[in-house]
Amino acid sequence: MAIATHRRIENRGGGHQEEFTVSGATVQPGMLTKINSSGALVVHDVVEGVTPIMVPLEDALQGAIASTAFTTATQATVLFPNKGAVVNMLVTSGQTVSIGTKLVSAGNGKLITAENATSGVLVPGILFEATEGQVAALSADTLVACRVL
Repeated sequence: MAIATHRRIENRGGGHQEEFTVSGATVQPGMLTKINSSGALVVHDVVEGVTPIMVPLEDALQGAIASTAFTTATQATVLFPNKGAVVNMLVTSGQTVSIGTKLVSAGNGKLITAENATSGVLVPGILFEATEGQVAALSADTLVACRVL
């Protein structure tokens, strides 16, 4: 199965956006993020941890695409997607994904499939982009269209 190369994180369905200063490890568009105790944007770092969906968007005003990461002390626009919205999120290499695959936080800002999880605490999203019955093992960290439930 060929998974599309995405230039945008927000796919469809909308939500509201806010800006935060990035802190710590590099934050990439499409990652699962959170706000730390200082009010800065960091990658979600709890494996299988529950969190609101906060996804950094590409910095289109600077000509950046979805693969261009933010670094510490830069401003990032974050999307809080509406329920039912489709957002391109970063799924960890080696995961086997198909329609309806449930996803959880990998603890590094990326997502893994629930089959590779231990607690079964799910991020409220499922894999959306695929043709019925197709399955693919991702050979690299890949942006995958996920519906927010």
